[in-house]
Amino acid sequence: MKIRAILLAAVASGALGVFCIVAEAQSTSSDPAKRGLTRAQLNVLYEETVTPRPARTKHLVYAAEPGGTANGMLPFPNGGVGIVVLDADHDFRFLKRISPDVAASMLPGPEVTGMAASSTTNMLYVAYRDPGALVAYDLATDKAVWTFKGEPADVKIHFFNADKSGCCERPWTLPDGKTLVVGSSYNNWWYLIDGTNGKVIGKIDTPESPLAHNIAVSPDGKIAYLASLSKTLSVADVASRKVLRTITFSDAVRPMVINHDGSRVYVNTEDLLGFEIGDSRTGKFIKKVEAPEEMWKAKFSDPSNHFFGHGGPSHGIGMTPDEKEMWVVDNINYGVLVFDNEGNDNWKYDPAKSVKSTYSSGWISMTNDGRLAFLGDGDVVDVKTHKVIGQLKDENGQVLGTEKSLYMAFQDGHLVETNNQFADGLPRAQEAAASGGGRARN
Repeated sequence: MKIRAILLAAVASGALGVFCIVAEAQSTSSDPAKRGLTRAQLNVLYEETVTPRPARTKHLVYAAEPGGTANGMLPFPNGGVGIVVLDADHDFRFLKRISPDVAASMLPGPEVTGMAASSTTNMLYVAYRDPGALVAYDLATDKAVWTFKGEPADVKIHFFNADKSGCCERPWTLPDGKTLVVGSSYNNWWYLIDGTNGKVIGKIDTPESPLAHNIAVSPDGKIAYLASLSKTLSVADVASRKVLRTITFSDAVRPMVINHDGSRVYVNTEDLLGFEIGDSRTGKFIKKVEAPEEMWKAKFSDPSNHFFGHGGPSHGIGMTPDEKEMWVVDNINYGVLVFDNEGNDNWKYDPAKSVKSTYSSGWISMTNDGRLAFLGDGDVVDVKTHKVIGQLKDENGQVLGTEKSLYMAFQDGHLVETNNQFADGLPRAQEAAASGGGRARN
């Protein structure tokens, strides 16, 4: 009867074969060792079968093409069209390509202007320009769920590369997992969009920062840092949709990051190899942090030189999650400069940590645990050693040069964690570093 009960339970759990072995071993010999299995081994076999194992976490990289790396100003071609999915647990090997519905006559297709994801909705949100759209993909099926195409009528174009639809730039998922902050296409507002259905909830008007482009949001989701392709960056209250203050920098703001509590904003500016710092609580410009003059100024001022990666000295900035280092793309010498945090916004350039990239880059993002950095030229960098350890490539071995990629963790097909498009300071990593615990881990 005992064996029969075990067999019935096995059938119910889908493990009949395993339990038949167990039953046979226990019924045909009083000495389980004669069957090749000890009683302890049989007990383990039984426990592993009736007790579900924890879901294994799978790490994937979603890399978008065409990914906006300097509008094609690269010394190598990109990886075609679509969202390329790579297995980060197995040397970033190619898994699949999610192809947008683009007619052959329209190839290479619309430029991807940003990506975000949500574990709440289990969706990937991809912004496109020309034609402008924000598309939600179901991460369980890779199928498009909804599409937002911008304003009902053409909008005033404030910038040569804008989209007349008013859509879309750099989506960011708020902590509720259901709301997105999305930039208009180089215009003077940001959308709040319902991530479940693509409906517009409202707008944040930014008249003093008129060319919506880059974004960060405080970890609590209350404050948005909305950068313009001008000298200004507006700090806005998300709930009231009101701008609180605007920071003015020395030149046009390019990529940006914030620290763990959003009290500081660090930005690349148009003609600087380095970065500038703003105080988001007062709206004051703090200071400029510049690479040594001999590294770049003579080269950059020579009109005969052409620099890939948006044509400026630096387009790409990343703060390690623990805020110990600031990484800055060096488009003059094709690499990444690293500045050490000595406290109180004192940053010291450390040439020993500089990274030599494979090509000219245009972007930096990092994993939430601070282990890996992804450069816009497709390089994967070990953050601790500052060494390039791999490259993102498509199914044809073509380098994926893109500024739009996400590193995401899945369990049983459901998203459980994602980074964002930028490389910001994170509260848990900063707290771990302050307590001597080193970098936080996923």
